[in-house]
Amino acid sequence: MKDEGAGVRTVALFESDYSFGADVICLDGGTSGLGLLSYIKDYTHIVIVDALRAQGPPGSVVRVPKEKLQSAPALSRTSAHQIGLKDLLAIARFEGLDPEISVIGVIPKDMSAGMELTPEVQIALPLATEAIREELERFGFKAARKAA
Repeated sequence: MKDEGAGVRTVALFESDYSFGADVICLDGGTSGLGLLSYIKDYTHIVIVDALRAQGPPGSVVRVPKEKLQSAPALSRTSAHQIGLKDLLAIARFEGLDPEISVIGVIPKDMSAGMELTPEVQIALPLATEAIREELERFGFKAARKAA
């Protein structure tokens, strides 16, 4: 799907444009949903990057901190992995897991079939990578833009 690819494309751009320590990994969770529970068990801080339906124009970058994930009224179902996010977090809490989690989202314009991102979302990718860097720093991790 067109703008559904915003998350995976943002993470790929982040990996190519930023350097970070071995304590940071980038993972394409795809549509794993509850299958991602094993990663919650292994990590204390998680940044989820995805296409995210929210209030605002297409291509806007949205940060949703952990404390707003359960109650974020502007969020609606966009993809298979978003559908399971609240369930995933509830199960993690039930199992005694409580990592720091935030979501960096890019508001999609077109979720129809196709491989290319819309121009609005494509332009937003560098802003989303910078949002990832900022979130990692909030969590106490270092990431820096690679020299050109």
